Amino acid sequence: MTRHSSLSVLELIRACAETNDGEAWEEFVARYQRPISLAIKRTACHWGKDPGEFVDDLLQETYLKLCADKCRLLLVFAQQHSDEAVLGYIKTIAINVAHDHFKSLHSQKRGAGETDQLLEDFDPAAQSHSFGSPEAMEQELLLGQIEDQLLDCAAGANQERDCTIFWLYYLQRMSAKAIAALAIIELGDKGVESVIHRLTRCVREHLDDPGLANSAGP
Repeated sequence: MTRHSSLSVLELIRACAETNDGEAWEEFVARYQRPISLAIKRTACHWGKDPGEFVDDLLQETYLKLCADKCRLLLVFAQQHSDEAVLGYIKTIAINVAHDHFKSLHSQKRGAGETDQLLEDFDPAAQSHSFGSPEAMEQELLLGQIEDQLLDCAAGANQERDCTIFWLYYLQRMSAKAIAALAIIELGDKGVESVIHRLTRCVREHLDDPGLANSAGP
């Protein structure tokens, strides 16, 4: 383990990708399990879920995503970017895995609800509430409503990228500058700020639409 602990990020990822080295993967987990877990937990909290129920499974799913096709995407990214950007990339994968999981759960059980108060209640910087509380359940409903409108607002060739920017900014509270530093975003600070402003305005307008509110049922 000592040998692997001295490897650079790129060397470690290459060892994981190009060899069947169990110790290399142990070192990878030692370095990245905590930030991956924190990204998953924070996303779970914003969906009103207890992280303890999901973090282990989502950790494994994140690792599977990262090691797919012998870590090809991760290795290519690491070859072209800094260690800090690699960490951001790994956290982004974890966020997307968790977000997709909770979005799927939500779509399966979501019922109709009030939308006329969603604009007022939507405070991306608010602290998460206790699990199972009315506030947490309202937060879950709100996130589902936002997700529905976001997909429409971000429709187009860059939908996945723009949605990722939106959730990194609001769920993970990353600054526009930090998001722009992720090479997978392929936008500068101003470009990221523009996406955030455009999507936020569009989502708020949709959530404040009386027709949408009336169609949601009592």
